[in-house]
Amino acid sequence: TRQMFAPAPFIVASFVGFALLSGCAGPRAVRGQDTPGLDNAAMSTSLDRKDLEKALKISMEAMRTSKLMARWEMEKDPTVGVLPIRNETSEHIDSALNALMTEIESQLVNFAPVRVISLEDQGSLIEEIRHQQQSGAFDQEHIARWGKQMGVRYIVSGKVFSTDERTESARRVQYYLFIRTVDVETGEILFQNQAPITKAII
Repeated sequence: TRQMFAPAPFIVASFVGFALLSGCAGPRAVRGQDTPGLDNAAMSTSLDRKDLEKALKISMEAMRTSKLMARWEMEKDPTVGVLPIRNETSEHIDSALNALMTEIESQLVNFAPVRVISLEDQGSLIEEIRHQQQSGAFDQEHIARWGKQMGVRYIVSGKVFSTDERTESARRVQYYLFIRTVDVETGEILFQNQAPITKAII
């Protein structure tokens, strides 16, 4: 009769070790500063931080050289408020747009001859603005009223929208960051700029 032998312990251990090592070959967590170029690569057609930073840079550079800046320099510390950026895309980028609003405030504080009044301490007003943005009932009259509630002379507002095209093997999404500044007292648009962003899978 043939005898059955149990596998030697070291053989079992070898198989377990191989399985564990194989599992380690998959995706792993990394830090951006430890992985050169990580923030430069596009991971999808969605907007990422680099896309928004590039688009904002285009708009803020246009503002620096606009007639609006010359007007502000002639006034004595005009007050400016920045509204939340409207998301008119299908992407879940609201958190990124909140950061973008804060970045606009920071840049205005650092280079513009204005006093920036933040919405952070006006929670109920922020909620009203977001509700109006989501419902689509958002117009110049609302902007003027919110500006008066904030106690500012000028309002900076913006939105992101997109167009999406597909073929059998490719996809292209064209985004646009739209920034505008309005005089609260008159409703006049004093600055307006549109910055394009294109993402694709080809």
